Amino acid sequence: MTGFLRARGLFSLQSVLRFAWHIPSAGWLAPCFLAAALCAGGAAPAGVPEPAPQPASERTPGAAPLPRGIRVVELNGTISQKTVAGLREAFVSADPARLPAGAVLIVDSPGGDGLAAIDIGRMVRAARAHVFVRGRCASACVYVLAGGVVRGVARDGAIGIHTPRLTTFVKGIGVVGVDTGSNANAAAVLEAGNRRSRAYLADMGIPETLFAEMLKTPPDQTRYLDRADLPPLGLAGFDPAYLATHAPQAARAYGVTEEEYVRRTLATPALCLAGKPGGPEFLACYRRVLRAGE
Repeated sequence: MTGFLRARGLFSLQSVLRFAWHIPSAGWLAPCFLAAALCAGGAAPAGVPEPAPQPASERTPGAAPLPRGIRVVELNGTISQKTVAGLREAFVSADPARLPAGAVLIVDSPGGDGLAAIDIGRMVRAARAHVFVRGRCASACVYVLAGGVVRGVARDGAIGIHTPRLTTFVKGIGVVGVDTGSNANAAAVLEAGNRRSRAYLADMGIPETLFAEMLKTPPDQTRYLDRADLPPLGLAGFDPAYLATHAPQAARAYGVTEEEYVRRTLATPALCLAGKPGGPEFLACYRRVLRAGE
């Protein structure tokens, strides 16, 4: 397919190249609608709207509202620029000083638009949000996870990574890969995307080893990690600066040691995300785990 694109020269590289991660199991892909955009994972076919982030409390008819200053938000499905706008609105009333957190983001995503994922990750960090994975968080979704000051994963095989690649959208064909080995402009776009990825991860305090591990898996495959793999890569645990400032206060509030507070926090996804609870139900479970340990 990329040979066809090179031979015909039907489009401008500046207008259509996308820095992408491909998840072959997704079955279909969609364009990012951004020039030289980071893309990842599966997206809805044409004509199928992508879900916007939704406050979890709104999924449960008759649910009591969350306490003032606390937001529990779900990010389900493909990440897009619409997701960015939805999350910005959802987090606007979050108070980072609240316990257990002013904002909690529950994710289940195969990936999507990587530039959007980076924007979300920065928004998540600004809100000092706790990010918990229900289901999977693959490809560009790891950027969102990296933004969390707390990153919790319930099970093995939930986090997927692989090498970035360039894709483009061709009308009548769909999203196809671009051969960067024979096109200097495409190679430059890919390298620029890689630099942006590394810079973002460094800003989030994520070890350089994460991107190095991504590069070990071909772009047409996805490596799903065990939970034991995640802490050394910065994909599970606490941001060190947040831990230093937040853990002493939280541990005193819940009457436990700082070490026990950390353990209980990271146990929360496995204990509280079964059955897809609404926001108030999840928050009640989170608080119960922090107070009682179960």
